[in-house]
Amino acid sequence: MGGIELRSGTLVVEREPNQLDELAIEFSEILGHFDIQHVYIAGYVSILAGRARSTEDVDVLIERINEGTADELAETLDEKGFWGPAMPLTSMYEMLDNGDNIWVAPTDQITPHLEVKFTRDEFDRASLENATTARIGGKTVPIGPIELQIAYKLYLGAQKDVEDAVHLYALFEESLSVPRLEEWVTRLDVEAEYERLKRA
Repeated sequence: MGGIELRSGTLVVEREPNQLDELAIEFSEILGHFDIQHVYIAGYVSILAGRARSTEDVDVLIERINEGTADELAETLDEKGFWGPAMPLTSMYEMLDNGDNIWVAPTDQITPHLEVKFTRDEFDRASLENATTARIGGKTVPIGPIELQIAYKLYLGAQKDVEDAVHLYALFEESLSVPRLEEWVTRLDVEAEYERLKRA
């Protein structure tokens, strides 16, 4: 198992990319081709940070795009051998616009898959605007800021979310921005949970 470090805002993961990483990297490259701002969040960030837990989906937030761009993106995904239950992928825009998540996977595969959604609230937008970089095996993908991930996981409050928060906090305690973390904790109203986290 390689090392994992947060170096001046970049999460450096020293291991060979696994199936989830390859999916994230490829999707990132496709979105990059269209200059679509995006950020990976939630469970995938915990897994990048070495938390051993299974996940079937890789959550990715994307900026709001127009229908034309969504159609081109759908076409490209189709050409690159991706599929989604919202097939044809051309109904992608309508679903995203409705606030639904859509999932996209390499053809013939159900897991792992990408869970794609438009940014919806200030926290989604903050993840996108303050995205940091994860580097895995020479490739990079944008990930949500660790401080916001921790606070948001406390806010979600399910056991696996709290465990993710504890893992991220314990791992990055030395390199986190405490003021930034506390700002998110306050905005998400999870002070009590944060106090428990610090004692964990």
